[in-house]
Amino acid sequence: MDKLMVLDTKTKNRMGIICFIPVMCFFLCFVYYLSLIIPNTGGNFPAYSLETVTSQNYDTLFFMLAASAIITAPVFIYCLVVLARMKNMNSAIKLEWIIFLSVMAPIASALFWLFIIKDAPKYVGVHPDIA
Repeated sequence: MDKLMVLDTKTKNRMGIICFIPVMCFFLCFVYYLSLIIPNTGGNFPAYSLETVTSQNYDTLFFMLAASAIITAPVFIYCLVVLARMKNMNSAIKLEWIIFLSVMAPIASALFWLFIIKDAPKYVGVHPDIA
């Protein structure tokens, strides 16, 4: 008897929320950085102002990016485990997704949900383990 993963609407929505959390974290970092820079652009943009703003707010920016990376790590692992257990994909496509997730984890996790999970059938055959 094959093991099945049930991907009903509720499960897909929860997985979507999980997969979009890293995108939102890095987007918030980007918006915060833009909010620091844009008020200084009032028509005359000196070349040193970008460097000055960045160096004055380096600790906060570093903390926000580090927190975003730490939040992205478990989501990356979650996506890898779901991907490795799926039986309906061949190994070449799985390898492409593993490489894509490894290189661009925050964006790739959202794309993983959009292209693989969102349109997946309700019952998906899974391997009993990821080995």
